[in-house]
Amino acid sequence: MTRVHRVFLLTLSALAASTGSAAVKAAAVQTVNVQMSEMKFTPMGLTLKAGQKVVMHISNAGMAPHELQLYSAPKVAPKGEAAWDAYMEKHTLWLGSKDVTLTVGGKAVKAGFFEVPLKPGEKAVLTFTPTTSGTFEMACHYPGHYEAGMKARVTVK
Repeated sequence: MTRVHRVFLLTLSALAASTGSAAVKAAAVQTVNVQMSEMKFTPMGLTLKAGQKVVMHISNAGMAPHELQLYSAPKVAPKGEAAWDAYMEKHTLWLGSKDVTLTVGGKAVKAGFFEVPLKPGEKAVLTFTPTTSGTFEMACHYPGHYEAGMKARVTVK
């Protein structure tokens, strides 16, 4: 084998290896779609992998405003909006993620949010990496929505 052939084969091997690792990295992103509408989420449950980046496309297909909150379910539900907000500030799934981003209608939202509120027809993209495994609740806490069943289970393995 000539020197030119060896260089060519080494270059080809390096290219194949880098393409393979890029494919593995691309496959490591979990893309999920969540649609909110009158008193429900579609799908009604999600399974995510801890340590693997999530890109969540969220849309409000309903006639009313809705919000997406994702948190470890409390043993006893907080009473009132202020109590829920205080709970969310400590238990929202994406707050432990170092790479969390949110865009609503294409505009970036500042860090520190614990809910994704959307008007009818609005869309958002939430990106984060779950760091904790367990069972979480995805819910809308607009008045009456949670009580009407607008909640779903999210499992992080």
